Amino acid sequence: MIYTKPWHLAAAVCLPLLGAAPARAALICNATTTPVQVVYFENDPNPADDAWSVSVNCTRGPTDPTTSAYTLQADNGFNPSGNTNQAVNGNGQTNRIAYELYRTAPGTGPWGGTNATDFAGTINFGGALTASATHVFYSRIAAGLNKSAKLFTDTVTMRLRYDNGPSNVTVSPTFPVSINNQSVCLLSTPPGNIQFNYASFQVAAATASTAYAVRCTIGETYTMALDATTGTLLTLTYNLALSNPAGQTGTGFPQNFTINGTVPGGQSGTCATGTCTSTQARTLTITY
Repeated sequence: MIYTKPWHLAAAVCLPLLGAAPARAALICNATTTPVQVVYFENDPNPADDAWSVSVNCTRGPTDPTTSAYTLQADNGFNPSGNTNQAVNGNGQTNRIAYELYRTAPGTGPWGGTNATDFAGTINFGGALTASATHVFYSRIAAGLNKSAKLFTDTVTMRLRYDNGPSNVTVSPTFPVSINNQSVCLLSTPPGNIQFNYASFQVAAATASTAYAVRCTIGETYTMALDATTGTLLTLTYNLALSNPAGQTGTGFPQNFTINGTVPGGQSGTCATGTCTSTQARTLTITY
C-alpha cells in the first residue's frame, strides 16, 4: 500500500508600499527695470542725473519657503571702458558717450560689477505665492561732453542670485540704455561792444571790432547773421560785417569769429559839444 499525504506550497510575496512625497515647486525669480532713456543736452553746465527703478519679482509653490534672500548686480554694459559704461553709435570717441549707474544717489554708491556694490535684500511672501521688492537706481552723464548729435545705445546685464530652498540660483536679465544727445549751439563767448573813435571829416575810415565764439554739437551746421549791417550814430553812417558769413559746421569746441565795423571817412557827424557819444544795439542770430 502506498500512502500519500497531500500538501500545499505557499509563497509569500512582500510588496513594499511607496508613499509619494508632496511635490516641491521651484521658487522662481527674475528682475526687470523701467526703461533707461536719457535726453542729453551738452550745453547744460550740470551733469545729467536721472532716477530709475529695478524690481525683483518671485513666484513660489504652496510648499516652498516663504522668504528668499537675494543679491542683484549690474555689469558695465556691452561697451565698457575699464569700469565705465559707454553707450555707442558708430566708431570713434565722438560716437561713444560715457555714463555711470549708482545705488545711493547720482555720483554716490556705484552699482557695478562687484559683490560690494550689489543690491541685497529678502523677498517676503507671507501667505502669498507672488512677491516682489523694488530698488531705485540712478544714472549720471557728465556735463559738457563733445559728442555727435545722435542716439547712443547700450545693454546692461544684471546678475540676480536668490535662494530657492534647495540651492542658490543665478539668472542674468538685461535692460537697454539709450542716450539721445541733442543738437545745440550757443554763444560760448558773447560779442562785446564795438567802439568807434571818429573825428569830423577825418579822411581815413574808423575801424573797430569785437570777438565772439560759438560752440555747436559735432557735425551740426549753423549760420550767423546780424539784424542789420549798417546804421547811423550822430548822423555818422557805420557798416558791420561778420568775419565768417558762410555756413559753419560744429566741432563740439568753441569756434572763434569777429564782427568788424567801419565808419567811412569824410563825414561831419552831429555834435554840439567838443565830444559826443551815442549807442545803438545790434542783434547776432545763430540758426542751426
